[in-house]
Amino acid sequence: MYKKLFITLFLIQNAYAQSSYFLCGPDEDGCFEGQEQYCACIPVSSEQEQPYCLDLDNRTCKPVAQQIDCSEKHIVLPNQGDCLATMFQSVPNPPCKIVTQSFCDTHQVYKCDESGDNCKKQD
Repeated sequence: MYKKLFITLFLIQNAYAQSSYFLCGPDEDGCFEGQEQYCACIPVSSEQEQPYCLDLDNRTCKPVAQQIDCSEKHIVLPNQGDCLATMFQSVPNPPCKIVTQSFCDTHQVYKCDESGDNCKKQD
């Protein structure tokens, strides 16, 4: 019984990790139910808990380790979620919700890359 439960939990966790997206809203209040078409889905990075660099000029959030020029004109935030919420919603709270890929597809939201850039509307 425990083996079956463990396998089921592992599969659910693995599927969730592979298809998780931050759902960020268009303003400081986040993304409201019924207004998803104005929101953006950004893939949750495997480096999501690392410090992130918010580049306001280019409107991107990248891990500090990948942002060669993360200087005083950029903002360092503790993780990907805080960075994306600040970029899309102007503040880290409320945080962007975590949703699945199927949610993003069925609600026809904008989809972006992991940095929050290159957003395209879903058909």
